[in-house]
Order: sequence, then C-alpha cells, then structure tokens
Amino acid sequence: MHNAPGPPFKDASAMPTTTDATSRVVDYVLATTADSLPAPVRREALRTFVNIVGCTVGGSQHDAVALTEAALLPFAGEGQATLIGRGRKSDILTASLINCLSSSIYSFDDTHAEAIVHPGGPIMAAVLALAERRPTHGRDLLTAFTLGVEVVCRLSKAISVPPAKANIAWSQTGITCGIGAAVAAGKLLQLDARAMRRAIGIAASQAAGVRAMIGTMCTGMMPAHASQVGLRAAILAQGGITASEQSIEGRHGFAECFAQQTELSVLAGAFGERFEILGNTYKPYPCGIVVQPMIDGCLQLKGETAIDAHAIETVHIKAHPTALALCDRRHPRDEFEGQVSLYQWVAAALLRGKAGVAEGTEAAIADQDIVALRERITAVADPGVAPDATDITITLRDGSTLKKQVAHCIGSKDRPMTDREIEIKFEGLAEDVLTPDKTAAVIRDCWRLESLEDAAAVVRAVA
Repeated sequence: MHNAPGPPFKDASAMPTTTDATSRVVDYVLATTADSLPAPVRREALRTFVNIVGCTVGGSQHDAVALTEAALLPFAGEGQATLIGRGRKSDILTASLINCLSSSIYSFDDTHAEAIVHPGGPIMAAVLALAERRPTHGRDLLTAFTLGVEVVCRLSKAISVPPAKANIAWSQTGITCGIGAAVAAGKLLQLDARAMRRAIGIAASQAAGVRAMIGTMCTGMMPAHASQVGLRAAILAQGGITASEQSIEGRHGFAECFAQQTELSVLAGAFGERFEILGNTYKPYPCGIVVQPMIDGCLQLKGETAIDAHAIETVHIKAHPTALALCDRRHPRDEFEGQVSLYQWVAAALLRGKAGVAEGTEAAIADQDIVALRERITAVADPGVAPDATDITITLRDGSTLKKQVAHCIGSKDRPMTDREIEIKFEGLAEDVLTPDKTAAVIRDCWRLESLEDAAAVVRAVA
C-alpha cells in the first residue's frame, strides 16, 4: 500500500479501539481534502470512476433496469437527477438506485482484491445524483467518491478478511456500501462530525444483502439498495434524524451483527498511510470475480494453440475454493445464474474465443455446443491455488493434452488493467448506447473530473 503523509489526525499513533472506530472514521473523513490525498490514490479513484461509469452506461439498457424504472417511476418525485442511458430524470433517491443497478447488472463492476466487495457503483450513483441537486466541483466529488470507496473496502476487510471472520451468507457489497455511500454523500453535504456519525448509523440500520440472491436480478439490486440507503441516510442526518453514534463498534452494532470476529484496526487505523482503494481491481469479463482466472487461461490457450473446442474430451480445472463455493453451477437457468457459473464461462471462452456480454446471455447459455462442453468440465477446489490463479488441463479426443497455469489473471492486483484497457472496456459497453464521438467525450470528461467546475456534466452527457 502507498505510504504518504495524510491530513492531521488526532492521536495518529494510537491503535483504534472497539469504542471509537466510528468517530475515528468520521474525524478522518472530515479532515481529508483533495490536496491531502496522494496522487496515486486520486489516480486510482479516477480509474475506478471511469470503469464504473462505463459499466453504468453499458448496463442501462438491460431489461432488469427497464423493469425497475417502470415499477418505480410512477411513484418517483420530480426529475432532479439523470437516469444514465435512459433519456429521462427522476428524484435523486430513485436515480441513485437505478443508476447503481445499471452499474452492477452485468457483474462487470470493480472489486477490491482482498475483501471481494464492489464499492464503485453504490458510491458513484449516490454522489452523482447529489451533484445534480447541488452544484459540485469535480475535485470535491472525486474526494468524496474516494473516501466512500475507502470506507467500504476498510469496513469489509474489518469484518470478513482474516483475522476477521464473517458468515459467507452476507453480501459484503450489500451490507457495507450503504455506509460508504453515506460517508461520501455526507462529505458533499458538509455534515459536521455528529451528523456524519448519525448518517453512518442510519445507513448501518438498513444494511442488507444475502448471498442467496446471487444468480437473480437481486444480485444488482443489493448494491442499488445500498446506494439509495447511503444517500438517504446522509440527507436524513442533515435533517436532524438521530441514530447511534457508535453504530459500527457499539454493543449489538454493525460489527457484532455481521461478523463472528472483527479486526476494527483495519477499519480505523493507519489513516493517511494505508489506502485500500489502491487494492481495487477491474474486471475484463462480465461475471463473478472468482471465474476471471479460468476465462483468462482458456482464452490464452485458445489464442496460443488455435484449439478446436469440438475436439475436447475433458477440461480439468484447479481453482481457489471460493470459486467452487460461489460459482459451482454446471447448468445455469438464465443469465443471472450464468454470471456465477464457471462452467458456462469456461465453455464459452473455449468455443467462441471471447468472453463478453454476449457470452453471458440466455442465448449463449442455451447454445447446445456450450451445454455439451459444460458437461465435460470438472473443477476441484485447491487451497494451494491463489484467488487470481488457476491450473487448466485439457484432454483432446486423440489423447493429447494441453495445459495452462495462470499465476495472476488480467484484472487482478498483480496484473491490473491498464488505463487504455479500461477505456476499451468502456467503449465496448457504450457501443449500443452512445455514438463513438459521445463515448470518447464522456471518457475524456471522466478522466478530467478533477478540473470540471460542474461534476454533474459527466452524468448529463450520458443521459
């Protein structure tokens, strides 16, 4: 992690205790300015922002987004904030939900390498909606966005990454991102310390997300709910609504509810020295993060050997245990189950030589060649295989074998996507929504967010 001087912070050398974590987070957030964030941190925040805006544009045309819009807009307030890619506006709370849903619907969003949480969408949707309601300089928006993402990643690590221990049934994105969105929105609203603590408490009281929903439209609805919850929490706190001011560490609070064992020093320690946003990563393929190494390996084999997938007898995969725990679905029933099916993505990559949105559609899932190849794939959990690695052995019908070991897949912390690769991803996602010229202009504005007098110009350009 990056080491650099940070903003003033009271008793910075003291280890946080279980009785002051919320206050320490708030003190840091309120003291932080754009100038106190190191350049590499601001750059990674921009990369996260560019990536997630692209995901939002691409997901805006999905049927689940259209269904949500049709269900909610009759009850929405006046048009204050843009529904990205939808050509209309709604109140800011509805916009935060729908825009975040667009960002996550293809499971193409950013992922913190350790916590396996997806912070970008909920924070982006909340701050952009608020920026359309009150004029906001891009520099201030990026600072708030950075802090929201940072808090999400720290909080998720504090309750789920060893030595912390959480129940895998909780969706980390669902339960933590509302608090991050509250922090980011509260920063833009210039809440004082007491109101910010209450905003965190209001958001914590509505934290939700169960992993049983993965493989349904609610996969994207959980982060969308978190975005709306966080934005609403900050607004309510500004309006005087009270909440516990020790909501994270207090008795029967957030940490106790959602973790069997916590490590709150990860949340509230080393501010200004350790930046978890530097561990954020971006997916090259629209599916569960744990499947990315297998896709990468199969595409490498396809490119190196010109393999005829119809000649494959068996495919044997060694993967990190989490991949089997989350994506062991041999025959998904629809695209949402397909997003978390390692068999679908391995078969599609080997047969088609690509792994884009089209390979996750219901048409691809029903493709009989893909169905047949899924049957010939075996996957075993191997604790010796890293989360961003895999070991693939393909046996052909003539008895010959092909092998591929992936030490670090593209998009991982050790093989990050380049700025240009993120742009190419954005361009592909925007292809059916914006003209090429408009896409290029939006990408340029995203990269120069810090210099924009009106940060909302970015979102209005993708209406």
